[in-house]
Amino acid sequence: MALKSASDFLKSYYGVKTERRECAEHGEYTSKSIFRGVWTGCPVCQKLKAADEMAAYAETLRREAMRDGLKKRIGRSGIAERFRDCRIENYAVSESIPGMARAKAAAAEYAQNFADVLQTGRNMIFSGKRGTGKNHLACGIAHEVIAAGHTALVITVGDMLRTVKDSFGGGSESEAVGIFVKPDLLVLDEFGAGNLSETDGRILFSVINGRYERLMPTLVLTNLSAKDFRENVDARIRDRLRDGGGKLIPFDWDSYRA
Repeated sequence: MALKSASDFLKSYYGVKTERRECAEHGEYTSKSIFRGVWTGCPVCQKLKAADEMAAYAETLRREAMRDGLKKRIGRSGIAERFRDCRIENYAVSESIPGMARAKAAAAEYAQNFADVLQTGRNMIFSGKRGTGKNHLACGIAHEVIAAGHTALVITVGDMLRTVKDSFGGGSESEAVGIFVKPDLLVLDEFGAGNLSETDGRILFSVINGRYERLMPTLVLTNLSAKDFRENVDARIRDRLRDGGGKLIPFDWDSYRA
């Protein structure tokens, strides 16, 4: 005799059994057993479990995408490989040098309140000897800024000037300058190193002034002392960097590298 349905076939071939069972949370349900000793559970519980697993998987994908996006943003930031692991919290301070703790606290305050910094365009200047940790703290700030969803670019003044001057061959100087005006935070390293030509001075002023007018904060790293910075940096640039509460943080201790 022909089987009337797939259910009849399963019952005849596998010996499907059913029975009423009770779920502590969802009440009565029909449990089925196709293979001896193996019974289906509460269908509502199974759906909820599947939904939870899908939600967990989606969250894993979201976090992986965020990590990948963060890596890409850091990769585009110009942070050198040497400073990829530099964070404000792992900047070691010496109890015998109070200035180190003050510099670290200033960096932490700047990064933690960057949303407010963006409202005022408040700049900051790290001034002092080589090897005192200016790059470490600056890149630590950049990491936090990027992790918070903002953009940051770390570059030496020399590389920035070369990039803009390379545009002279075919592009627009204003467009090239705009590259350095757009980031939420621009970190300019080796500020004040060497003598600037008239063209270099014009480009540097264009970048600083463009950011100043748009309230875009700039973090300057210089090996000049506070006194030399006042005496040797173009007054127009210096005034723009210090306007609106811009602070000069001295790094006046001996070099780590020594």
